[in-house]
Amino acid sequence: MDRRYHLLDGIRGLAVVNMVAYHFLFDVFIIQGFQPGWRSIPAVHIWQQCICWTFILVSGLSWNLSSHRLRNGLLLNGCGILVTVVTLIAEPDQAIWYGVLTLLGCALLLATALKPLLERIPAIPGAAVSFFLFLLTRTVQSGYLSLGGQVLLRLPEALFSSGWLTVFGFPAPGFTSSDYFPLLPWFFLYLTGLFLGRLLLKRPPEWLKTKIPGLDWVGRHSLLIYMLHQPVALVLSMAVAAVA
Repeated sequence: MDRRYHLLDGIRGLAVVNMVAYHFLFDVFIIQGFQPGWRSIPAVHIWQQCICWTFILVSGLSWNLSSHRLRNGLLLNGCGILVTVVTLIAEPDQAIWYGVLTLLGCALLLATALKPLLERIPAIPGAAVSFFLFLLTRTVQSGYLSLGGQVLLRLPEALFSSGWLTVFGFPAPGFTSSDYFPLLPWFFLYLTGLFLGRLLLKRPPEWLKTKIPGLDWVGRHSLLIYMLHQPVALVLSMAVAAVA
């Protein structure tokens, strides 16, 4: 019997397709300079956030299915370091520090380390509290906690004085990254997916095995596509700039 949940691969594949399109347009508009303010357009920001949320939620959900968590976590972190090195060489001004691969690798390892604790938390309260904490910490990088636009707590400036805490969501002054995904707030969204996955996979519905042609394959090869698409997108954007 097929035990693979193809719909998860399809959803991940859809996010990958959107990610490739987003990064290509990012290279054209930002790196090649056609429209420097493109990323601040509200519709573009919403699009980018939908891609990120999908990746992180599905990755958290899939944690429940992983049988090689330590290996996969180290692999994702290694790929994240490689992305940093390559972007530093190719486009130093748009280098990626602590990008989404680093987040997913660190989240996978951290959730695995916390497994005995997480197993004691019921799925529904766990998902609800995790999502609440995600919303609460969305503005950590700006120096405060908030809900609904209301500032609840100003964070100590000392947290932002050292680069050692950048990976946790406390960037030092002058830090820049074109793809910054620290543990706060994103680890809480990952945990939301983890708890929802535990609830969903307790009695997996048959529709989880639904295949989406094409996207199913893309989702199963998402890491390879992620690693290859960025240099390809950059080269294509340079070709567009040359023609224009």
